[in-house]
Amino acid sequence: MAKILKTVWICTIVLLLWSFSAKAQQRYRTREGSIEVIGSYRDSIIIAYSNRLFVLINYETAVMELTFNPAILRTKTDSLNVKLINSNMGQVVLKGQLNIPYVETLQHPDHKLNFEAELHLNGKAKRIYINGLLIHIASNETISCLLTLNFKLRLSDFGIDLPEGWNNEITIQIFQTVLKKSN
Repeated sequence: MAKILKTVWICTIVLLLWSFSAKAQQRYRTREGSIEVIGSYRDSIIIAYSNRLFVLINYETAVMELTFNPAILRTKTDSLNVKLINSNMGQVVLKGQLNIPYVETLQHPDHKLNFEAELHLNGKAKRIYINGLLIHIASNETISCLLTLNFKLRLSDFGIDLPEGWNNEITIQIFQTVLKKSN
């Protein structure tokens, strides 16, 4: 009886490990990407940027989830950097399904992306429209593609009121490498 129980436990553990492994093969956390937030103050263009963007991509379903903290954004203006560091907006989360059936990491033509996603910012959630490209990168051992995404939003839609002189509309540009799928 003890031998049967031991065999059942071993089989159960093996099945659980295999199950977790199979699920893990579907989602890939990509290397740190970059984000640019482009706005304007009076006649000047202001760009806040970061190279600490995190993206999870399910290669099987083409669902992506992007997260970053606005406090890590930096500009060329020290006073703006202090305001960003002291901001208390919390994590920004963008989640949506790319308009492709799955993410191909082998040779493929460029994919034009145009899809809807849900953006969580400043405690509010809104559906937004995103454009972009998924471009194959040839002859690289770990990186397969470059994912670029672009969208605009109005900060007032997320309860963010700006001082006079600032434009309410900003443009977001995202550049993210996509790792090759391991077998």
